[in-house]
Amino acid sequence: MRITQEAKTSLKREYTLYANAIAFYKKALRGLEQKHHLSTSVFLKRFESGKLADDADYFDWYAFAKLLSEWQQAQSAIRDAAR
Repeated sequence: MRITQEAKTSLKREYTLYANAIAFYKKALRGLEQKHHLSTSVFLKRFESGKLADDADYFDWYAFAKLLSEWQQAQSAIRDAAR
């Protein structure tokens, strides 16, 4: 499949948009990890098993982790499409 130059330009813009979103969520997760002295992977295991209280930070943390994963997957798909 041949991709037009216009499509490549659009994909590059989208890739940059996704990179910015990924950077935002990574920064937010680092802040929560430092605040709570817990890695995101450990947090997710505890949160999903119901071992943590209903702190508002925890719901944000969970959402940020899930959104980061979704943005990363979409960015990977864009990268693959642009090849």
